[in-house]
Amino acid sequence: MRRILSTIDCGNDTFEVRITVGDLTVTKQEIERSLGYPEKRIPSHFGGMIEDVLTELPRRIAIRAGYRILDAEKPSGRNDGIVVGGTFLRTQQIVAGQLRKSVQTVVFVCTIGPEMETWSRRMLQDGDPVVGHIIDTVASEAVENAADALHDHIGERMLESGFRITNRYSPGYCDWSVSEQHRLFSFLPQGFCGITLTESALMVPIKSISGIIGAGTTVKRVEYFCDTCGKKDCTYRAYRLARSQRSQANRTK
Repeated sequence: MRRILSTIDCGNDTFEVRITVGDLTVTKQEIERSLGYPEKRIPSHFGGMIEDVLTELPRRIAIRAGYRILDAEKPSGRNDGIVVGGTFLRTQQIVAGQLRKSVQTVVFVCTIGPEMETWSRRMLQDGDPVVGHIIDTVASEAVENAADALHDHIGERMLESGFRITNRYSPGYCDWSVSEQHRLFSFLPQGFCGITLTESALMVPIKSISGIIGAGTTVKRVEYFCDTCGKKDCTYRAYRLARSQRSQANRTK
């Protein structure tokens, strides 16, 4: 677990968490693997591009993250969702099954701001598309890193109340409709952490993550939740598996 980060109490069991670039662990090796290159096999000029983008990362992101704690319960007579703060979320069976023992649910959001995606789009359209792709890959890793830091922080805070936590789950994955994003955001203050939603439930800035985490005395957080899912055509499954493999590789070094 990481250190407990500083928080701002926004009232109504809602907190904003201070996460800095120093709390992230985005490395050149991670980006190389995300781009599909085995360790130390990337062409040198591509490696130089990654290093340049990583050098720019600290001044091009503005991390904001926060969460709200709500009571949770399993709805009577159905297994396709969970009741959060008195509101039914139709998460579908995969997510509902992982959260069914939760007595509290943490609704969270996290973003690195818009500048990386703007830079990537500009390079893709008018500059070097390869650099644009690398920028986008670094940005995706950065926001996942920030979400990891927030997740660990929430785990430490819930432990103070004697609760363990689950993995995090987001609308758009595990058959949970992305349209439920609007219901999820209804639990948070408008514009919380600088994130808004379009009518089609797309988050702005794009490099943002939202979701829920269960908490309770008998829940658990596993290495990656795709172990419990038989769905084979999920792009997020492959992404989370790759992240897990990278984490295991880093721990053995």
